[in-house]
Amino acid sequence: MNLNHLRAFEMVARMKSFSRAALELDITQPAVSKSVRELEHELGMTLFDRTRGAIQLTEVGQTLFHYAQRIFAAEDAARIALEQFRHLERGRLSIGASATIGVYLLPHLLGRFHRDHPNIQLFLDIGTTREVIERLLSSPLDCAFVEGVVENTEIAATRWQEDTLVVIAAANHPLALAQANRRSGRAGVPTTEIRQRFLADVIAEPFIQREPGSGAREIIDDHLANRGITLRVAMEVSNAEGIKQMVGAGLGLAIISRHAISAELALGRLVTLDVPELTIRRTLWRVQAPERPTSQALNTFLTLLDTEPANGDRQ
Repeated sequence: MNLNHLRAFEMVARMKSFSRAALELDITQPAVSKSVRELEHELGMTLFDRTRGAIQLTEVGQTLFHYAQRIFAAEDAARIALEQFRHLERGRLSIGASATIGVYLLPHLLGRFHRDHPNIQLFLDIGTTREVIERLLSSPLDCAFVEGVVENTEIAATRWQEDTLVVIAAANHPLALAQANRRSGRAGVPTTEIRQRFLADVIAEPFIQREPGSGAREIIDDHLANRGITLRVAMEVSNAEGIKQMVGAGLGLAIISRHAISAELALGRLVTLDVPELTIRRTLWRVQAPERPTSQALNTFLTLLDTEPANGDRQ
C-alpha cells in the first residue's frame, strides 16, 4: 500500500474535504484526488461515497481510516521520540505521581530539571496510586512515582526511596501537651506501662484519614490490620494539605508522611506524637510501562534522581 496515497486518503477523511486536505498537505487538489483514486484502484474497493452531495466514508473507508490514523499517529510518535535525542532542545517529559510525592518531593526535582533543560515541556499528573497506575497504562506518561504497593504485571516497579508515616496532632492538643510535659518533667525512656497507656489514649482519639484508594490509606490500613489496631476514622480528606488543616483545627489526629509536615513542624503548628506502633516505614516506588521506549528527557531526569535529594536538602 502506497503510504503517500494513504496519507492523502486519511487527510481527506479527517478534513471531510478534498480542497482542505490539499491545503493541509500543501499539494494541489487534483493531486489529492488522483492519490485517492489510485488507492481505491489498488485496493479494488470504494473508500468514499460521493453520491450524496457530501464526502462520506464507506464502511470499508471507515475501517481503513481507523488504521490510517493509528499508522500516522505512530509515525508522529516516532518523529517526536527521535527529536528528543537532539541534545534535549525540544521534547516533553510527562510524570505521574501520587499526592505526597507530587506535592512535596517532585517540585524541587522538576525545578532543577527545568533550570538545566528549559526547552523541555513538563507535565505532572497527580492522583491516587490506583489512578496513577491506570493513567500510566492508558496514556503516554513517561514514568510515575507512587506510594502504594504495586501489584500489576504490566508495570515495572523500582524502589526509589524510603518514607516514614507518623502520627500528628495540633500543637495545643491535650496529648501533644502531655507528651511535652512528660519529656520536660523526667529523663530517660518511658516505661512500658506509660507507652501502652499513651497508645491507648491516641487510639481513642478521632482520626483524619486519606480516602480509600490512596497509597497512604492502603498502607496504613494494612499496617493497622496486621497489629489488630482499629482507629476511629472521623473524616476522610482527599489530600494531605486538607488533613493538616483539619488536624491543626483540632478535629482529630492523623497519620501522615514526614515529608508533608516539615513546614508545620518548623513553625510549631503541628507536632508528632511518639507512637512506635503507629509509625510506619514505607517504600516509594518509581514505576514504568516496560514496553514503552524511554526518551532522552526521561533518562536525564532519572539520572538527576540519583544525584539530587528529593526534598532539596543536602545533609
